Formats: sequence, C-alpha cells, structure tokens
Amino acid sequence: MYLKFNQYLSSRYLPRWVVFLFDLFIVLFSFFVSYYLRFNFDTGAMNMERVIWQMFFVMPVSMVGFLVFKPFNGIIRHTAARDIQQILYSLLLSTALLIIISLTTYIKGLTSPFMIPFSVMIIHFILCVFLMTWTRLLVRLIYQNLRLYNKKEVRVLIMGAGELGQVTMTALERSVNPNYKVIGFIDDNKQLQGKAKAGVPIFSLQKAFNGIIQSHHIDEVILAVNRGGMPDERIRKVMDLCIKHKITIKSIPPVNDWITGELNARQLRHMNIEDLLGREEIALDTERIRGELKKSVILVTGGAGSIGSELIRQLLLYDALKVVIVDQAESALYDLQNELLTKGYKTDRFDVVVGDVTNFFRMVQLFERFHPDMVFNAAAYKHVPLMEENPYEAIRVNIGGTQLLANLSIKYKVKKFVMISTDKAVNPTNVMGASKRICEMYIQSQSQLKGMKTQFITTRFGNVLGSNGSVVPLFSKQIAAGGPVTLTHRDITRYFMTIPEACQLVLEAGFMGSGGEIFVFDMGKPVKIYDLAVKMITLAGLEPGRDIAIVETGLRPGEKLFEELLATKENTLPTYHKKIMIGKIRETNPILVHHDVLSLLNLLKSATDDQLVSAMKKLVPEFISQNSTYERLDCKIAAVKEKENIPSSYFDIENILVYRCIGEEIMVKG
Repeated sequence: MYLKFNQYLSSRYLPRWVVFLFDLFIVLFSFFVSYYLRFNFDTGAMNMERVIWQMFFVMPVSMVGFLVFKPFNGIIRHTAARDIQQILYSLLLSTALLIIISLTTYIKGLTSPFMIPFSVMIIHFILCVFLMTWTRLLVRLIYQNLRLYNKKEVRVLIMGAGELGQVTMTALERSVNPNYKVIGFIDDNKQLQGKAKAGVPIFSLQKAFNGIIQSHHIDEVILAVNRGGMPDERIRKVMDLCIKHKITIKSIPPVNDWITGELNARQLRHMNIEDLLGREEIALDTERIRGELKKSVILVTGGAGSIGSELIRQLLLYDALKVVIVDQAESALYDLQNELLTKGYKTDRFDVVVGDVTNFFRMVQLFERFHPDMVFNAAAYKHVPLMEENPYEAIRVNIGGTQLLANLSIKYKVKKFVMISTDKAVNPTNVMGASKRICEMYIQSQSQLKGMKTQFITTRFGNVLGSNGSVVPLFSKQIAAGGPVTLTHRDITRYFMTIPEACQLVLEAGFMGSGGEIFVFDMGKPVKIYDLAVKMITLAGLEPGRDIAIVETGLRPGEKLFEELLATKENTLPTYHKKIMIGKIRETNPILVHHDVLSLLNLLKSATDDQLVSAMKKLVPEFISQNSTYERLDCKIAAVKEKENIPSSYFDIENILVYRCIGEEIMVKG
C-alpha cells in the first residue's frame, strides 16, 4: 500500500495555478496578520473597512511581482535556494510598488484608503517571505521523509566544501535509491574547518578519518572537486585512507557530463585504479609535435590495439595530415573507425586498412600507396603464456613483422621508425620478451648501417593499465562476476603506466630521437599485484576475503616475479624530458645481427619449437627461461659447453644445437 502511494505521489505535481493561488492566499493572510501585529491585536483601533479595501489593493500589486519573477513555477518538493531567491525578488518588487504608491499619495497630500502604514508593509514583507519559504520547505521535508521511509541510509562525507560540494549535497538529498545522508564535508581550507555549510559541519581530513568515520559509521566518501582542483597526491592519500578504513570512495563526473546541466546521484562513479596509480600530467613539446605532424603521413601498425588506438587518437588530436591504421583485427578496426567518425574526424584524415604486417605483398602495397613519413610499429603478440606455447608465432609476427616494416621503411625513405617494446625484453625469461629484445637489436642495427637516412627509435615501457588482456580488466571482470580474483603469486610486482601517458611519451620520444636510441620511460615505483587486487576490490565497495576471495594460481610459464626496465649491463642518460631516459645498450655487430635474424626467420620453414627457442637463446644470451619447459635447454647448453669445452663462438646460428637426452648422455648435433 505504501509503495503504491509513494509511486502515485512521485508521479503527481501540483499545477502552477494552484501554487499561484496559494501564494496569493499567503499574501492576504499575512496582510491581515500584519495589521493585527501593528495594533497589538486591538481590533478596536483598526479600521476594518479600510483594511479590507487595502487587501484588495495589495492583491493585484503582489500579482505583478509574482508574474514577473514566477515563484510559482518551481516544483515545491524540490525547492532550492534559487526558488527562495525568486520568492524574495517577487516580494521585494511588490513591496517596493506599495511603498511608491503610498509615498506618492502622502507627498501629494491625498487622503486615500490605499495609503498603507510603512510598519504594516515591513511586517507584511517579512511574514510573506517566511510563510512562502517555510511552507515550501515543509512540503519538501514531508515528501522526502515519505519517500525515504523504511529505506536504509547510506552515510556519506563529501570531500570539498566548495560550490561543487554544495551541488553534490543537493543531488544526494534528492536521491531515494540509495538513501544518502550527508554527515559532513571534508575540506583542507583551515578557515572553513569547524564551521558548517547549510547546517552540515566541515571537518579536516585528519579529524574525519580519526574520529568521524568511526563514530558516525560512514559508508562512503564522495570526491566533489574538479579534476586538477586537488593535487593527485592528495587524491591518492584520500583513496588510501578510504581503502584502509574499508570505505567506498566515489567521485562526481566532470561538469560537462552532467545530464541536462544538473548533477544526479546516479552519475556518481566509483573511483578506479587508474585514479589511484595515475601520476602528474605529462608536459609535452606540443608545438614541435604538432608542427611535424601537420605535414606528415603516419602509418600505425597494431592500430586497433590498446596502445595503437590511443596513439591514433593523439595523432589526430595533434592534426596529423593523415593517419593510416593497420591491423588484422577486423572487428576492433571497425569499432575504432566508428569511434573516429563519431568524434567528427573526416575520412580524408585517416585510412583504415585490414592487413597482416608479415604479408610482404600487402605491406608493399601500403608503402607504395601512402608513402608514410613516420611508422609507429605497435603490432605484436604480447601475452607471455600464449607465446611460450607458440614460439613460431612470436618469431613470425613480432620479429618477422618488425624486420619487414623496417626494411620497407628504408626502401621507401621513411623519416622515422618508432618501435614499441616492453620491459620484458630486459633479461628475458620468456619467448615473448626474447622476441621483443631481438626486435630491439634489429632496429638498433639498422641505425648503425652507413648512410642510413631513416631514424630508427625504440621505446620501452612496462605494463599499461587497462590494455587488452592486462591484469586490471581481468580483475574488473572477476570482481563483477563475484570473484574469485586470481593472481599468480602473492609477491609478484609490475611497473604500470596509463595508456594515454604511455602514448604521450612514445610521441615525445619519437620526435626527440635522432636514430639508434632505446628510450626508457620513468615507470615510477613497481606495484605489488596483490595490493592492486585488494585496492580494486575495496574501490568496488566490497571487502577482500569476505565478499571477494583472492586466489593464487602459481607463476605461469615464462613469468617473472619482478620486471626490469634496464639490464645490469645497461645504464641510462638523461634527456630534456624528466620522464624519458636513453638506454646505453651494448654495441652489436649490425651485419651479424641481420644475418642471424634472417637465419632465425628461415628456421620457421622446418624447425621445431625447441630449435626455434634454442636459436633465440643464441641471439639473446641473457634469455634464461623461468617456469617454462624451455628451462631444460638452458641446462643442456651449459652442460655441453662445460663437458665438451666448446667455445661460445661455435654456437653459430646456422649450426643450431639440437639436444636430446639419451639416458645420461647429451648428444650435440651440428
């Protein structure tokens, strides 16, 4: 019964004419009471006939004020400061008109029944303001209590006591499901602390988390500040405190995203892990980048992937002349194409091409057709466990694709070739990392060739938050499904960077490089994956271990506990950008690298997985497998060298060692 009544009440609104008549009634009632107060309730001293005439005179004058400012237009149950402002303006206008008429009558010495005492007009104004405001607020209070009857309260603190904080509180008070109750504001402004806003107290961050949270059983903290209005470090501190106290933290969307220009409680969003791990905004040499791109045709391979697609967005944002998007993932390309068209980019600004970077004839067609000025190679297989099981594909796509694109870039006189690498290429423990290290070596060797006009540049960074198949989307899906959240090892750590941040640094490094450099990005501090899982569960408003279990599954083949950005034999040099360093990589023989890479690719025609991985280990001596079936190859290489005293130079790429165990004996076949 109550539910039906509540639904009926929610769908019905008072007509404006009813509110208008009610306001006129208040005007007449207040006028009558004003005379009573003026004459101390002595009816004998009052000229009732005169009062009645004046009441009929006051009514049309008040109607003028109402019709000008329209206080009757507001929905009473949602009365806010603006509605009260309209009431005040309309009554000020009508009172001013009454005063002007009375003064004119007095100055001209006329005796008129419409000459109202000033004291009556002042009392009348005060009573009207009070009654019209009070009745509206009373209706609002009754309506809210009826709607919220029998609903569980969600007790919140609002971070930020400024204008956005006030708007947020208003939106929360209008919310029914959930039923928010604002306990207080948190603000860093010491002049506001200890005071109240709209009757709601303002606390310091320390007081809020050292007492108010516990004593008032706070459920949520809502961040009501503009992006940039609070330092990222401060936001992360608040998020860490909320996680520590097992409190949900949410934020309001940007003002531009408010529906019909008003904030709605349903628009509040959970803070995500990117907000927690995000770092200060990157300063780019935007004028230089824009100047170069305006006259350049850019080819981006792997353009439908996480990095490739964001790179394309930024290239178009910097007004690149044309961006050629290449990927073999048809559906992802289609989605990206629709996104760009929806954003208003015309088809003459970009071309979408379905193609395989290992297909010689297809790539030649593209270079012939577009003659790109720059190539960003983001096409690669990146999943460690899958590539451990499929070394053939890792070599064919990662190494073969890079080699083909690099060679075509030289032939078609591309100005810059930027390859996107990974921290897994440093002291690789898996096939994927080793394949990327070989790509780096090949790109670097191209720069060492005499008379090379194309500038070959490598960028190396760690894991990217939110990229396809990365741990963050995986955890998000597992949390949404009710768990468990799975991780391979409790102590595993990784470097993380947001997708936009990584792409901004790729662009900056691409234009910074002159050829041959391996640029290493400042990835910040490594993040413990277990802590990441705990924080993501908590940010979702759940409790780790109780609502969502965290399960260890064991390290996957080729997986490291810790990633490195630079090997021990490498060091870095600073650049003018504090987040980008140049890796000093040991010199390689470019002719030998070319020869060895070609030999490795030729092995794809007939070699087994063991033979392919053995060849990779020869090319990258620091490639030592971990948690992988290929660990036995490392043992056998060491055993052969020790037993037969064979020099390292014997292990030539064309004499790939094939190892078989026959009992205790190791046979070397060359």
